[in-house]
Amino acid sequence: MTASGAGTDARGAPRPAGSPEVSFVVIAYNEARHVRATVDSILAQEDLEAFEVVVVDDGSTDATADVVEAIARDRPEVRLVRHDANRGRGAARASGVAAADGRWIAMVDADILLPARWWRTCREKLADHDAVGGTAVPDGDVAYVHRRYRLEPKVRGATTIVTGNNGAYLGEAIRTVTFDAALSEGEDVAINHALRSAGYRLTGIEGLVVEHQESKGFAASLRWLFVSGVGATRQLWRYRQVRPPDVAFAGFALVPVVTRRRPGLAIASVLAYALLAAAAHLAGRFRLDPRRPAALLAAVATDSLLLLAYFAGRAFGVVVLVRPRGAPAGRAGEP
Repeated sequence: MTASGAGTDARGAPRPAGSPEVSFVVIAYNEARHVRATVDSILAQEDLEAFEVVVVDDGSTDATADVVEAIARDRPEVRLVRHDANRGRGAARASGVAAADGRWIAMVDADILLPARWWRTCREKLADHDAVGGTAVPDGDVAYVHRRYRLEPKVRGATTIVTGNNGAYLGEAIRTVTFDAALSEGEDVAINHALRSAGYRLTGIEGLVVEHQESKGFAASLRWLFVSGVGATRQLWRYRQVRPPDVAFAGFALVPVVTRRRPGLAIASVLAYALLAAAAHLAGRFRLDPRRPAALLAAVATDSLLLLAYFAGRAFGVVVLVRPRGAPAGRAGEP
């Protein structure tokens, strides 16, 4: 239901007549396949009062905008913001924030399905926090393996407190400390650090799980893992916060150093490390069924290639950081 009169927000503060309690900002790039289901999951939220849905089409080359415009013809709460070209996730989120009028701003990626209780649960937590969010399953870095080999995901908390794919923010906070439009990845990590530095309170909500419907192919997943690796190196350098992926990369980087006098052994050791890291990676994210040994071996082999792309991105990120200022480094690409 959409309320039109004055009311109070999640903390009991008065809300101007006609203004939305919450603005859902959905960022989408070539998500014609998923965006309708995502918007439908928003429209089906429990306890919605005044709300709006702002979909930012980040330069899609498919029918994403057409799908959203068709929804908007029947649902006036839905409106479309378009970028002329793909500018990346940071720019898309920043455009959504600029277009949103809500007291609270909920960020949702266009391949996420929210449970009906998502906003009600977030609203309760926002009474004493400034940013909250749930957990997307499966993790984005294993979405391809999950879909290709039909593995059962575990609910595993993200290393980022409030992830951009499903997070709710105090509008005042997210408009004051906004997303970095220059970041094509890691923009949610950056906003978490910026909000905490500004004194805002963030928390993840245990048990609040959203369904991740990502459908990248293998080549696109390799490319995305490489770009993510570049960004992860930048994040480590900028924030000096060591996370499990940093430890995994440190081990990977150490292998060729230890075996540098024997090139054949170095190559074999790097491949063996990638396979072992993939096995540990998948064991941490899925409930692996020993009755499917062929599928498990194939999944480990596939994930090892994805991890090699990620580690290559990490190494390239080091090159970017240490190169002389002004020297060309090439382009890592956009997601």
